[in-house]
Amino acid sequence: MRAPAPQRISGSGPQPCVIVDIAGTRAGHLDCATGRLQEAARAAQAESRAGLEAPTPGAGSPDVQVGVAHQAATRLRMGDALGRSVHPERPNSRPPTTRGPR
Repeated sequence: MRAPAPQRISGSGPQPCVIVDIAGTRAGHLDCATGRLQEAARAAQAESRAGLEAPTPGAGSPDVQVGVAHQAATRLRMGDALGRSVHPERPNSRPPTTRGPR
């Protein structure tokens, strides 16, 4: 079974480079490579700019959107130890241990 041919995401593929050799003088071999490298550099720059322009959550966003534990969850986990100790009153529960036959 053959693997499917890779598809291009950004439209059609590059045009073939044409190299002309007249009386030992070559034309087109570096121009084509330079053009392709410039196109690749522009595409990479556009991708990197898209990451920089992504919206970031604001300082007034709800804690759940930003990805931090909110005060109610912290209060529930810490219990009476909130503000007094770094050790939670209700630590994360451990999974039950399974005993095998002896």
